Amino acid sequence: MDTAAGGLSRAKMALYGVVNLPTSIVGLPIALYIPAFYSQNLGLSLALVGALIALSRLTDVVTDPAIGILSDRWQTRFGRRKPWLAMGMPLMMLSLWMLFVPQSESARFVWSWLGGDGVSSLYLFVWISLLYLSFTVVDLPYRAWGAELSPDYDERSRVTGWREAFGYGGTLMALFIPLYASLVLGLPGADNALFSVAVVVVVMLPLLTAPALIWLRESPARTVAAARVPWRRGLKIVWANGPYRRLVIGFLFLVTSVSMTASLSLFFVQSVMEETFDRYAFFILAYYIASSAAIPIWFAISRRLGKHRTVVLGIAWLSLWSAVIPLLGPGQYWLFFVVMMLKGSAVGSLVFLPASMAADVVDLDTLRTGEQRTGLYFSLWGMTNKAAVALGVFLATNGAAWFGFDPAADEHSATAKLAVALLYSVIPALVACIALPLLWKYPLTRERQERMRAHIERREARRAQVSG
Repeated sequence: MDTAAGGLSRAKMALYGVVNLPTSIVGLPIALYIPAFYSQNLGLSLALVGALIALSRLTDVVTDPAIGILSDRWQTRFGRRKPWLAMGMPLMMLSLWMLFVPQSESARFVWSWLGGDGVSSLYLFVWISLLYLSFTVVDLPYRAWGAELSPDYDERSRVTGWREAFGYGGTLMALFIPLYASLVLGLPGADNALFSVAVVVVVMLPLLTAPALIWLRESPARTVAAARVPWRRGLKIVWANGPYRRLVIGFLFLVTSVSMTASLSLFFVQSVMEETFDRYAFFILAYYIASSAAIPIWFAISRRLGKHRTVVLGIAWLSLWSAVIPLLGPGQYWLFFVVMMLKGSAVGSLVFLPASMAADVVDLDTLRTGEQRTGLYFSLWGMTNKAAVALGVFLATNGAAWFGFDPAADEHSATAKLAVALLYSVIPALVACIALPLLWKYPLTRERQERMRAHIERREARRAQVSG
């Protein structure tokens, strides 16, 4: 896209970032409502529902690198990334509606037209798999596009910050929409929550994505006229990138930590703090607001300390407040509320700064090879994120069950409550701390990235002179 001498304007960053709003609404309702809806309302086994959801994620092992490589190679007059967004949106809208509103007349018509008969395990597997596929088709090229919007070290953090801020906005909307449907419209329950979310996303997705597709231009691909590298060789080249390998391993621990906390948040508030669901919903809204509001602060710190050491500081901040949480109990909700706002303010540094650092790593590969494999890099980044989320959920839920915690029980032993508290706070903080040595000595500093960009620009200028 066009960049002025002073860099990207805020309007252009916002135009890019707002695309992340509707897509970010989708994930949380799948975790919160789909298992309950398909088991309680539609009669499928809860264990089967969970297994099908987990099984559907295995397709990402194939689709993520494939789409990443194709979006790197596919040259069109509209760019490499934008056509994928345009193709993925209709599939996302269809699969979302079919998954979230399976009992609607339109969903029944589509399923019967495809030869299906009623809502079954096959129905769930087909549409949640297609929804995850559509998310890969849209989100992976979208994030690679963002990494290429600017070559500047700090400006990339701003681009990522805009995107993640809108992403947090989408998460807040995913929490607010069901509350509004229940309390204001008088439509309680998982079925109405999913219907309300589906309507909002289907309307917002094309409205907020189309302006970016129309008015934002992609940067030209920086590639040499050489034979294309086979995808298996491409994966080996990416993994051989030392800074990327260090970063992606650290990111695995960070996302696992955040996922463990998210998995047990409801259980901790209801079973350990002995609070109602309404207070939990209020707390979750405030928590994500605090996380989003702190992003500009972390960005300002990163300009002084560098991205990698700012993430280290964020881990230390998260660990400090995590240590307090197991000491809290019934009757201390508001103290817990304040502590969690302070802890939650660290999450922004653990989310948007590593993604910005991943964009810097692509420059190192471009410098070494003369090719731009942003899509491939971000496909592996996305796979790491999904694996870490699954790992965090597994560790948190199975760890709590190991110590005797049963969500359906009316009373819980002191051991079970302590296990939930530790798995909710201290243990995730310790998992995040595993990334500290990897990040503290992270080699791609601002100075090195600026030298790499200067070298790449000189090479491109020489290439343009020769071709001219």
